Amino acid sequence: MSFLKPSAAPKKRVYADAAASTPISARARRELSRLLPLYGNPGALHAEGVSAKKELERARASVAASVGAHADEIVFTASGTESNNLAIQGLLREGLTFAGLRRSDLRDIHAITSEIEHPSVLEPLRALKRDGLELTELPVDREGFVSPKELAENIKDNTVFILIQFINSEVGTVQPIKEIAKEIRKSGKKIYLHCDASQAPLWMKMNVEQLHVDLMTLDAQKILGPKGVGALYIKRGTPIEAVMRGGWQERGLRGGTENVPLAGAFAAALQDARSGAEKRARKIGAVRDYLWNEIKKLLPDAILHGPRIARVANNLNVSIPGLDGDMAVIAMDAVGIAISTRSACSTGDEKPSHVLKALGTSDKSVKEAIRITLLPDATRAEARRIASGLADVVSRYRQK
Repeated sequence: MSFLKPSAAPKKRVYADAAASTPISARARRELSRLLPLYGNPGALHAEGVSAKKELERARASVAASVGAHADEIVFTASGTESNNLAIQGLLREGLTFAGLRRSDLRDIHAITSEIEHPSVLEPLRALKRDGLELTELPVDREGFVSPKELAENIKDNTVFILIQFINSEVGTVQPIKEIAKEIRKSGKKIYLHCDASQAPLWMKMNVEQLHVDLMTLDAQKILGPKGVGALYIKRGTPIEAVMRGGWQERGLRGGTENVPLAGAFAAALQDARSGAEKRARKIGAVRDYLWNEIKKLLPDAILHGPRIARVANNLNVSIPGLDGDMAVIAMDAVGIAISTRSACSTGDEKPSHVLKALGTSDKSVKEAIRITLLPDATRAEARRIASGLADVVSRYRQK
């Protein structure tokens, strides 16, 4: 399936920063255009409001079906970041009540996550830790994997919440979510599992019942959908309360008038993403491997960060000794190739990548790292262009 119409941008440009954001697909764009004329508030009782409400619930049902959920388990948000914050703040606050504790007392609650989670998971958890939450940040191995066994060994009597991402956006590590969920079940304790799956729908089989997750984050802009809309799956019976108050919308969990056109476009993009994900992953995985081989042919000292296997199909994270990563991104952009150095949410942070540091990467190699993430229609010709462009940049800007 071809997702993208010919771009109005110059044909010479190659976009390889899909982990940060993707262009909107043709079908998602059509759905957005179809729904934009709807101006009624979905909460109103008149015909305009009822029409908007009908389309909103249609989108909700579609998103739910795409991940194997019930429609009432989907809450629309404005982004993956908001979904992660709603999961963390909403459940841990309610988790205190669930455990029979005072809401103001976080000291008797324990949560587990990994050192390489997205900042929208780590930062709210660390903020709660300053207020008393007991938090364990599990280390990962040199390929970025969390050990299910080590996770199980860190479960305590007061463990309430475990948060492990499906795919790391920087190095592409695909975490063993099913095995982690199995360890949680074996503990015999009531522990809720959250999975940030923002990077997964285009490339992985993902069904919430098969993954055994209680909460799951999705983000439209990562899957050829529009920016400004995401979703949080919340399994029935999971205790959670609102973070954004001031309205009854989204089951009372997110006050504010719902954005029906964005929700509809998101649903269309997710439906397309779930169709043929495994075939797409094989195809782009082959292009990714070809790209890596071309890079190694032209730059034999190139270093690959992250896993050799169990890596998402479109990801490469590479260091070229002597080439500053930021310089590489700027120079590649000048020749019409878009890549990045790390998660877009960390761009303004001058600290070295917390993901690569957790993998044991040297400070020098962290500074030299670049991330290449391919779109679903990437070709070998584009791969050759990226490799040759990188080789040219290295010849001009590598520090001896």
